Amino acid sequence: MKINWLPLAAAVAFAAGSVSASAVDFNGYFRAGAQVNADRGEVYCLGTGADGHKVGRLGDECDTYGEIALGQNVYDKAGSKFSIHTLLAYGTTEGNRDLQGNSWQGVGGDGPWAGQRISFREVYAKYDTDGGYSIWSGKRFYRRKDIHIMDFYYLNNSGYGAGIEGINAGNGNLNFAVIKWANDGASADYNRNVYKLDARWDGINLGSVGALDASVIYAIPVISKQQRDVNEGDSRGNQGNSGALITLDLGSNFGSDIIVNNHAVAQWGSNGFAYVGAYKNHAGDNYTPDVDANGVRLIDWGTLDWGSNFDLGYSFLWAHLHSGNKHTGATWTYTRSGWEYSIVLRPEYKWTEYTRTTLELGYSEMKKTGWVVDEKYGNPDVYKVTLAQQFTPGKGFWSRPAIRFYASYIGGDQFADSWAVGYKNKNHGNHGYQFTFGTQVEAWW
Repeated sequence: MKINWLPLAAAVAFAAGSVSASAVDFNGYFRAGAQVNADRGEVYCLGTGADGHKVGRLGDECDTYGEIALGQNVYDKAGSKFSIHTLLAYGTTEGNRDLQGNSWQGVGGDGPWAGQRISFREVYAKYDTDGGYSIWSGKRFYRRKDIHIMDFYYLNNSGYGAGIEGINAGNGNLNFAVIKWANDGASADYNRNVYKLDARWDGINLGSVGALDASVIYAIPVISKQQRDVNEGDSRGNQGNSGALITLDLGSNFGSDIIVNNHAVAQWGSNGFAYVGAYKNHAGDNYTPDVDANGVRLIDWGTLDWGSNFDLGYSFLWAHLHSGNKHTGATWTYTRSGWEYSIVLRPEYKWTEYTRTTLELGYSEMKKTGWVVDEKYGNPDVYKVTLAQQFTPGKGFWSRPAIRFYASYIGGDQFADSWAVGYKNKNHGNHGYQFTFGTQVEAWW
């Protein structure tokens, strides 16, 4: 039978309204490489994607990680637009050891081809209204702020939730969201759910000083009476105390011959957000069960462009954590009080449009406390020097992809085998240093 498709096509077009005919929005990120220990044996990395890299990430990444993002405008009519967004991520096993090397590294199972991770990091829909603001729901990376040269997110309240953003406040814009976080408590039968109320006033114009982003995240653990009763005597297991995280981020651009893009950041967190007082990544995401704790963190980071051939990425971080009297048992997340700081500098010289030499220097130190295993150490430190030759499409600091060949040296108390969380190289025993050669590609598009 001959079918007349014209009426059907007209009906579909009528039902869909005005559908965007644009191509799928495709973007992503990946990094991968190989390295060798000059002293043979395994390669160890001080930092990870979960922890960040307190002395810089160049030459200190033992993993492969990639993200593929696909989005599409599905409706656009009279100033109202609906869009869908997805982001699929893949990564080798998280950790400080180099576990890469097989041409086929799959997901799940046992053996050398297993143990990899895959996740939908983002699956959400957004409605851009004709009033200029947007409504969203689902799972997403929510308005994250990071220091790239450390792979360090000093603000990252991502996850499942919903919100409204882009409300015109006259000076800047307002954004509100509720995002859920969950983690197992002391009993596997009782999951600890926390709901985080996120309010932000972004882009406050302060004239020649710059633009200020201000945010408050208030976390409310939703703990039942049954959960409290079952875990009586283990107040950490299903702790119900709320806590707050306040962040002020001042972005400034200044200079003519030397152009500086700078961010000055101040953060304060209480209870489950007190970990901002230590070098801890993804502030605003995890909500620990700590109580009677406070943390403060000061950060200054940015880039400096000097002419067309020289630039510099930099980061300075200082933090202080105060744990109260209730932190007396080993099961608590943070039982110590003290300071910690980190300095990372990444200068580079661009020989041509496509070649550059990059040096990354990093140093970090923390206050000695009773949790340091070996009493011979003073305030435990760690330092790193990495020299890399890079090939990039253009001279900009952020130009990618970057194909790198590097040599890197890392050492210090925090890299020693006898320190609390140090260098566990069974091939070499008590080594407080490591010299590596490697290659890596890093790309985003």
